[in-house]
Amino acid sequence: MGNLGWAEIAVIMVVALVVLGPDKLPAAARQVGNVVRQLRKISTGFQQELQNALDEPIEAEARRRGHEAVAQGPSESPSNGDPPAPRP
Repeated sequence: MGNLGWAEIAVIMVVALVVLGPDKLPAAARQVGNVVRQLRKISTGFQQELQNALDEPIEAEARRRGHEAVAQGPSESPSNGDPPAPRP
């Protein structure tokens, strides 16, 4: 949980128990759990979108090079100076 240690978490739980009482504490813990779950889902979605946005130019370049290699045929060498890949 971030930079919180067990001692800090224990203090927070004791304060929450004193402030909310034993009857309201489970509902509050469920709400906190739901909020944390939603934040993680949003964070994961954002990371995936960012990764997809960064991968698109790389994939487009790889597709372009692949189309060029197919158009050149097996007898010609690639235009970037690399030796042709061995054929299986």
